Amino acid sequence: MQTKKRARSFRLTAALAAAVIAVFAVMTHATGQEQAPEQVQQQGPERLPIRGTSVTLIPPPGFTASRTERGIENASTGTTITISETAADAYAGLADRFKSAKSLSDGYAEQNVTIRSVRTVDGKIPFAIGRQTKNGKDVTRYLALLKGDKTVLVSFTVPDRAFTEADAEAVLRSIELTPEPTLEQRLSGLPFVFSAVEPFAVKDVINRQAVNLEVKGGDRAQPTITIGFGRSQALMGEEARVAVELIKNTGGYREAQITAQEPVTFAGGKGYRVTAVIEDRTAVQYLRIVSGGGYLRLFARGTTSAVQNAEQVIMEIAGSVEPR
Repeated sequence: MQTKKRARSFRLTAALAAAVIAVFAVMTHATGQEQAPEQVQQQGPERLPIRGTSVTLIPPPGFTASRTERGIENASTGTTITISETAADAYAGLADRFKSAKSLSDGYAEQNVTIRSVRTVDGKIPFAIGRQTKNGKDVTRYLALLKGDKTVLVSFTVPDRAFTEADAEAVLRSIELTPEPTLEQRLSGLPFVFSAVEPFAVKDVINRQAVNLEVKGGDRAQPTITIGFGRSQALMGEEARVAVELIKNTGGYREAQITAQEPVTFAGGKGYRVTAVIEDRTAVQYLRIVSGGGYLRLFARGTTSAVQNAEQVIMEIAGSVEPR
C-alpha cells in the first residue's frame, strides 16, 4: 500500500493589532462648576529592552543601557546589572545551585565571589547576596534566577552603598520576559513561503532569512534541505552563472563536478537547477534571482543514494517555494 505524502503549508500571515486607550479627567471646582474634559495620558515608567535578550525592565533612576554588556549601568556610581540567558532546560541545574550559599560560592570562586545567604523574592525568584573582591576593593554582589522560555541570570555588581537589596528586588519585580516566538511566527518572518513535504519537517529558522529541513528524527542517512534568501548584485537572467558560482563557493563542494544543469521554473519565475557530485556526496541546487538585489535558493545535499531516493520529494518542495 502506498503512503500518501502530506504537505504542510507554511503560508502564514501575521496580523498585528494596536489598541489606544484614552483616559479623560473631569475637574470640578468646589463651587460645582465643571470644566471641559481634558485628556490625560497615563504612562508608567518607561520599560527598557535589554539588547540580545528576552528581558525588558524598568531601570532605576540614573541607570541607562550599557554600551559594553547586555544590561544597564549607572556610570556615576559604577553599579552594573547584567543579563545572561541560556536554554530553558538549564534552569533546574542552576536552581539547585541557588539552594546553597556554599554551592554558589564554589561556582563563583574563580571570580572571588563569596555568597553569604540565599533566599527568594516573592517566594519564586532565587536571590543570592554576597561580596566580591574586585580590583582590590570589595563590592556587593546580588544574583537572581528567573524561569521563562529561557533561563535568565541577573547579576548585580554594586560598589555603591546607596543601592540596596530593596532596589535590586524592585528591578527583579519589574522584569518581563518576552516569550520565544512560535515556529509559525518565525516562519512568517521569512521572505518566502514553502511547503514541507513528508518525510521532511522544519528543523530550524535562521535569522529570518533561511530554513533548514530534515527528515523527522534527524536521520543522517537522509539528505538535508536549506531554503534561503541572499543578497546579490546579479541581474535577472544571470541565473546560470550565479548558480554555478554559488555551489562552487559552498563548503564541501568547491571541487565538486557539475553533472547536470538546466533552466527550470522555481520560486514563481525563471530559475536554474544545478547538480554537483564529489566523492559519494551529491548536491542539488535551485536558484532564482529576484528583483531588488536578491536571490532565492534551495540547496539539498547528502549521500548520492540518499539524494537520488529523495529526488521526487526535493522537486515537490522546490515547486512550492514562492517569494512572499
